[in-house]
Amino acid sequence: MVVSTEVPQSSSFKSLIEEGGEKLVWISPTAPLTFRFTWQDIVFSGHLSGSGEAHRLLLLGDLGPLPFSAEDPGFRERLMELVRWNPDDRAKFVLEPKRQHIYMTIDDVIKGELSGVKMIATTVQCLYHIRPYFEIARDVGWKPPIEKEREQINYIEMLDKKSAPEAPSDPEDSSD
Repeated sequence: MVVSTEVPQSSSFKSLIEEGGEKLVWISPTAPLTFRFTWQDIVFSGHLSGSGEAHRLLLLGDLGPLPFSAEDPGFRERLMELVRWNPDDRAKFVLEPKRQHIYMTIDDVIKGELSGVKMIATTVQCLYHIRPYFEIARDVGWKPPIEKEREQINYIEMLDKKSAPEAPSDPEDSSD
């Protein structure tokens, strides 16, 4: 048996796209399926379940921990108001009680035959649907967990700057 390791060279980008499209036909998603992605500095996990003509798509975005009452009681209460808010919609803010973490949940149904393109298009449509929810959360003071990490002050760096001797402003003044 002879196995060829040569990769056929395509003459153009268009032929590569056509070849890739043909291969995608046999790579269609099947439920159950779990996936993760990051959108606007928020980590989302997704789960696809169901079979036949109806599939359920659940998306869960991690908005970060709820602050303790001693940290910032006003901010905590504003975030709890978001969690208590119950719009008649497929998207909601929820609180995981054990870890005190806030999540954005989206519960959607994909109707018809499932394909990779349809699943991705539905996921993107859900994300655009919840953009106003994140604007409301930002209005009450919420920031994505990654943004909060960037704001952390490096106290060691600040101490090093305070303890370092100041350099003379003019090099000629320091030579005696």
